[in-house]
Amino acid sequence: MRKLLIASYLLLVLVTALSFTQDLPEQVFVFQGDLISVLGKQIIEDSDICSVNIQVPSINGLKDMPFQDYLNATLESEIAQYRSEIEEMARKAFEESKTSEWPFRAFNVYVVYSAYVSDGILTIDMIFSEYTGGAHPNASRRTYNIDISKSRLVALHNVLGNKAAEDALNDLIKSEIDKREDLWPDYFDGVTTDQCFYLKAGRLCICFQPYDIGPWASGMPEFCFPLKELLNQK
Repeated sequence: MRKLLIASYLLLVLVTALSFTQDLPEQVFVFQGDLISVLGKQIIEDSDICSVNIQVPSINGLKDMPFQDYLNATLESEIAQYRSEIEEMARKAFEESKTSEWPFRAFNVYVVYSAYVSDGILTIDMIFSEYTGGAHPNASRRTYNIDISKSRLVALHNVLGNKAAEDALNDLIKSEIDKREDLWPDYFDGVTTDQCFYLKAGRLCICFQPYDIGPWASGMPEFCFPLKELLNQK
């Protein structure tokens, strides 16, 4: 009986060690005298089938509370859905491995975020990554850009304001791509309506997904330019 209790205790310690949630440091920004904060929680769970390490952000301080609630619910829902999809894939792969000649390798799902405020825009910058077998993980980047004053999501064209600024941006990006031997210049036809971007320290940064303009080894390229210079284009 004593051995059984010890074994049960050790199992409980192991499970507890491999499954926990913790608060992340709060990020606080000042915009026009108001405090905007981004709180976060980190969820870590480990198993023989799928390891989980995800960060979930939560925004506070926007004046439009219904919009803030909607945005936080959207962020949490998208992360939860992503996690659920990978875990379901892992379970199916594990079951299939029982009758396959190929050994099963545990999947993993990873989400991390950063937050910035620049030029009246709050950005939640997120990396989604999963390993589902193969030579390397798969990854993607999503940015959520919020106009703090108007409490609304904005796209790249909202920030640039006119075609002259967009044309200037495209020329700058093409020039930067041409400088790098590891990228594919012919794959860039200009920024898109749903282009991934963020603002930080007065600079506009344009982000690309793996394989958009280069091989996996080139990662997720990004190019940053002074925003004011672009907005001065006529």
